[in-house]
Amino acid sequence: MLSQTAIEKILALSEKVVLTPDAMADKLNITFYPYNESTVSPNVISFTRHLERVMQEVKVNIIPYEKSLERIPMSKVMKRTFKICINNVIVAFETVFRLRHKNPYVPFSILRTVWRRNKIKKGISVIALGENETSNLPMDNTSSFTESSVITILDWPKNISEDSSFMEHFDTAMNLFAYNMTNIVIGVKENAWILYNFNASHPIYSMEETEFKHAVLHALIPKIVAPIRPVKFKEFTILREQFNPLDDLHKPFTEDLVASGTLLESTNLYPKGKQIDTLPFRNNLYKWIGKIHLDNRNGMSYGFLAHQMPIQISELIPFDDASKILSAEIPADTDYFYVSEMLYVIVSVSEKGRYVMHVPDIWVLTQRSGCDKTHIVPEKDLVKMGLSNGKMLIQTPKGLVLSNDYRTSFDTRVILAHAVGNAIIASIFAFLDKTNAFATRAVGEGFSISHWHGYIDPAFIPQGWFAHGIRNPHVACSSPQSAIYAIQGKLEVFQDALLRHETYSGDVHIEPHHGTNIVYSSLSELAEFFTAHPEASVLGNKHYYKYK
Repeated sequence: MLSQTAIEKILALSEKVVLTPDAMADKLNITFYPYNESTVSPNVISFTRHLERVMQEVKVNIIPYEKSLERIPMSKVMKRTFKICINNVIVAFETVFRLRHKNPYVPFSILRTVWRRNKIKKGISVIALGENETSNLPMDNTSSFTESSVITILDWPKNISEDSSFMEHFDTAMNLFAYNMTNIVIGVKENAWILYNFNASHPIYSMEETEFKHAVLHALIPKIVAPIRPVKFKEFTILREQFNPLDDLHKPFTEDLVASGTLLESTNLYPKGKQIDTLPFRNNLYKWIGKIHLDNRNGMSYGFLAHQMPIQISELIPFDDASKILSAEIPADTDYFYVSEMLYVIVSVSEKGRYVMHVPDIWVLTQRSGCDKTHIVPEKDLVKMGLSNGKMLIQTPKGLVLSNDYRTSFDTRVILAHAVGNAIIASIFAFLDKTNAFATRAVGEGFSISHWHGYIDPAFIPQGWFAHGIRNPHVACSSPQSAIYAIQGKLEVFQDALLRHETYSGDVHIEPHHGTNIVYSSLSELAEFFTAHPEASVLGNKHYYKYK
């Protein structure tokens, strides 16, 4: 229904995003970290050689380690050193005045890795074998903490079996990430391998050749090319005016977010997160780097709960009349354009033809990253996010002062993608039928948008909801790809329902080896659905394979 370029404009994405596994493989630059064969197990070495061969087959750019290095400017070394010095001054101030430390003190004795000049170039990811020594981890030798991913191949975790619970996998993965300063962990044994990344998923693959190659291309490579990358405040327009969570406009949605908590807690779909300070970093430099990677967050929690606020329907203008009505020339070669900074798109509606519509502004009330999802304090845990003409907006609760505890969800772009997709669909429905239930809901009460790290048994998907996404590459949460897949899939199943004259009430967005997003009438009603049908979903992959 919409081109990728139009979607990128809608979602405030400034760069072209690669979406297919083949394109991701072609974009990926990889180097292999030097290792000592006497300190690495035969299983790890054998797996790595197999992996390198398959990466070559799928056209990954493999760069010899010596050629991956560059001599970084002294100015960059001094900049990092200066940041650490400022950090330590702040920690000292917090200590003197007995304030809570937001960041760790970094001893100057461990700064020698920062002062190394020869490091892996920005944009080249690195695969390491085994547990390397402190101060000589791949992360110590990369020039960019955010533009170069680290993949560590280890022996299969001793405490993990194919029957291990979601929380056992979750705790194991988080500890391995912190101890090895890595973005991805691959655990291997003779006949199988497991893939951990920040999605809190734990897919297990066999060594059988066809499955191995498919998993490398569709699961591992996408996770490297589309890594976890939380949206930062600087990417938003921060509104000076704050909102009152309990005024007449926001109170119904605030109450929905609060009231649904007790019910959702009983479903066990929203586990408690992790505080970064509790993870087994080997030293405070690594902890400091870890916080930078997570945009200075103090913790991580899994899943999100949000409520899209009522929208204002956009009018659909017949394409042939749009130029006259808008007093603007309509481009012939794109499906989006701006008129006085207002973003318009061109859509095809069933058999009725082409129409022009302004992309509706949307607002979503959601929770800050890291908070207890089922026990929120509205005055400090709520975030109001918006999209308007291709710009992201944010508004904070009245009286709140921004701090490291206040960050938007890792899945910010996915939340906004679902919300603007809902608004586009509601506008089309309103054009076709003013009494349409979906459009009426969008204008009156809005929708809940929820995510958890599990899947709905397909047998329990309510009538009128349509699933999509199962065939998408396995990208990391927070990646631009995940947001584009969300809106693309939503518009596709909506269009299919329209052509088949089926009732469309919402969508179930499957994110492979990540979790599920669902658009529902309210969080409380969703919670009631899950408590009435406890077998409908659990954390982990139990129902995932039923979609294939």
